[in-house]
Amino acid sequence: MLFFMILFILVLFSGLLQNIIPVMGTINNLIGFLFMGLALYKVFYQNARGRKTITRTGIWVILTVIVLFMIALIPNLALHEHNLLKEQVITFYGDIKFLIIFFCGKYFFGGIDLRVTVLWMKRISLLFTISCFLAYGLNLVVPFLDSFDTRFGIHTYSFGFGHPAQFALVVIIFSAIRFLFALLEKTTPPYVYLISNFVLIFIAGRSTSIGFYICFLILAFVLPYLKRIPFSFAGILGAVFIWFAWDRIMNQIFGSTGEARGLLLRTSIQIAKEHFPFGAGLGMFGSHAARVHYSPLFARYNLDSVWGLSPNNPQFATDSYWAMIIGELGFLGAICMLILFGLTIGVIWVGLKNLKSKIKMIVVLPFFYAIITSPIDTIMASKSIVIVMFAVLYMFFICENSLENTSLCGDEGGDVYDDRDF
Repeated sequence: MLFFMILFILVLFSGLLQNIIPVMGTINNLIGFLFMGLALYKVFYQNARGRKTITRTGIWVILTVIVLFMIALIPNLALHEHNLLKEQVITFYGDIKFLIIFFCGKYFFGGIDLRVTVLWMKRISLLFTISCFLAYGLNLVVPFLDSFDTRFGIHTYSFGFGHPAQFALVVIIFSAIRFLFALLEKTTPPYVYLISNFVLIFIAGRSTSIGFYICFLILAFVLPYLKRIPFSFAGILGAVFIWFAWDRIMNQIFGSTGEARGLLLRTSIQIAKEHFPFGAGLGMFGSHAARVHYSPLFARYNLDSVWGLSPNNPQFATDSYWAMIIGELGFLGAICMLILFGLTIGVIWVGLKNLKSKIKMIVVLPFFYAIITSPIDTIMASKSIVIVMFAVLYMFFICENSLENTSLCGDEGGDVYDDRDF
């Protein structure tokens, strides 16, 4: 339990700690390899004692990853242009990092009891929010925070994190965890805390984060009073999110030809068509490897003269997750990734089958946030995905603990334990 929580806190604040201890910037990538090693160790340990180690879902996940690897490998073998082998391996690892963290972490830490951490997590989350407000208030008097840009007429801040989006992600995760606690304990959600966090999200200035958090607040105010969740409610939330983020979606995906994200997405589809059914190969388009070892595809598709995509300034070359997936892995690879997303959510849903759907919805919430923002953001392929999957694991284990012992969620037999509500 202590080992898991230490890793979780380090990962959660890695973007902040990196400014103090630069080596912390690599911790998120190393954790994926650590989890793989721990999972393999447990597999060998269990097999030596004749115990079953792989479930049917686990077999489907492994088979899908093998197919995805073959899809990714074929273009690099068949085409003359390809990136370095090391970069290909790192890129593929980045593509499935969310999978490694969740499934290896779930397998190795399975059965962990985190009930004792609930009070501490409440204190840490509250301290984090208060500290941010104090820092912002002090900054109004004695400016010391670095402003990232200006949005909605105010300066935006990352509060020591590498990017405002990283800060916003941590705020969203803390809010989801606190709301989950309230649902499990069957108490009134901490609305003052949640609204305060919305102010912090607004100060971060990321429109997708703001739109998503508005939907989350609607959930927080409505969900505790719903016994069953109508499907139309999801449509309403989707409409709210699209309405708020409409300008950004139109400008960055369907906007002018000079918008980097839109160009990346449209070009990736063109690449996938020309290399059907595969893509251009790992490390060739939209990935970190394609930026470090500047891919010739940028020049071939006339992207090398676009600001943010040029050889001397390729800072926007990784700004769209799906541009990378479609461009490098093709349509088949994109389908495999969607299957892996579905398997991950399915394992969470089935694993918590005796809890209400609204509770499972909150557990999935950080992962869902990463997915719906992936066309115009890089959470899925960045270090931030480790934070997302760690948060999902933490909430998943907390919910498992609530099923084993009712002390976390109040009296037995209440409206928490009913799966016939969706």
